[in-house]
This record gives sequence, C-alpha cells and structure tokens, in this order.
Amino acid sequence: MSIRKKIELNNCQDRFQALTSGNLGRLTDIEIDGSTLVEQKAFQSINYDPLGKGNNIMIMLNGFTHTINNPIELYMEERDNGVLARLEIIDETDTLTLLKLI
Repeated sequence: MSIRKKIELNNCQDRFQALTSGNLGRLTDIEIDGSTLVEQKAFQSINYDPLGKGNNIMIMLNGFTHTINNPIELYMEERDNGVLARLEIIDETDTLTLLKLI
C-alpha cells in the first residue's frame, strides 16, 4: 500500500531539497502520458523555479535533464515505509509526467 499526497507548488522547494538529498543516486524512470522517456538513470536532483522566475520543474538524472513548464498540480506517493515511490506532475496542457524511483 502507498500514501499519495498533494503538494502545493509554493511549498515544494523545501520538499524538493529533501527529496534530492534523500534519493541521490537512486535509479529512476520518467514517463510522459504513459510513454517511457528514460529508464534506469541515476537521480541527481529536482528543482522548482517559481512563477515569475520561470515557473518550471527541472529533473536532473545522470546524463539527462527534463523540464516541465508551467506545472499546475504535484503529487508525491510514498510506500508504507515512507520511501518515495514516485512524483506525479501535471502541467497546464494536462500532460502527466511521472518520476518513478526504483
């Protein structure tokens, strides 16, 4: 079983810093609307530039960077033991990006 939580974008930078430090090097997949973009790359970091400074989320993996422009919703899913399983990011075009941590 897992726990899914909505994260407000205006409060996500602190969570992203903790997520980055706690998951550095974990293997990661990225999917966009159900299609795999990248598989099993080592996670490096995730950052958010707030509205007025770019309004985008940048996911950095080993040798790969993915940017989500104009995110509107963000969900974090954790396993029962508190380990992050995935992030769900929906942008203004209703595109769903999944960051899955293996």
